[in-house]
Amino acid sequence: MRPELKRNRQRGFTLMELLIAMVVTVFGLMGIMALHISLTQGTDTVNRTQEAVSIGAQVAESLRGQRGTDMAKTLTGSSTALPPYSVSNFTTKLGRNGVSYTVDVQVTAMGASSNLWRIRVVTNWTDDASNQTHALPIELIRTAQEAL
Repeated sequence: MRPELKRNRQRGFTLMELLIAMVVTVFGLMGIMALHISLTQGTDTVNRTQEAVSIGAQVAESLRGQRGTDMAKTLTGSSTALPPYSVSNFTTKLGRNGVSYTVDVQVTAMGASSNLWRIRVVTNWTDDASNQTHALPIELIRTAQEAL
């Protein structure tokens, strides 16, 4: 007597099952790539905003540290100028990855006595990908006589 050969009825994946698995995998990978691109753009925006804060704070602190006459001369070219004055494109700084930041400065007197000055420093830049312009203002108040 011969022992009967048992046939194993297990089969592999069918072609249709493989195609469906590949389509599901491709859609999943496309979703992951979209998420990755979105996170990268968000990180770039945060980095550029932080750089704008740093540039604006440096300009504001340098102006705050000057005497009133020296600050007026720096901004207007005349040491006898009194607020209000506004300077567009006071300075332009080149940041990381070639991003150009322009800084605008406005100085206004507060109140009737004009002893307090409001210094507003606005840092502007444009995103490469979206061509969207951003402006980040920093304001501080100082006395007209004081310098740090």
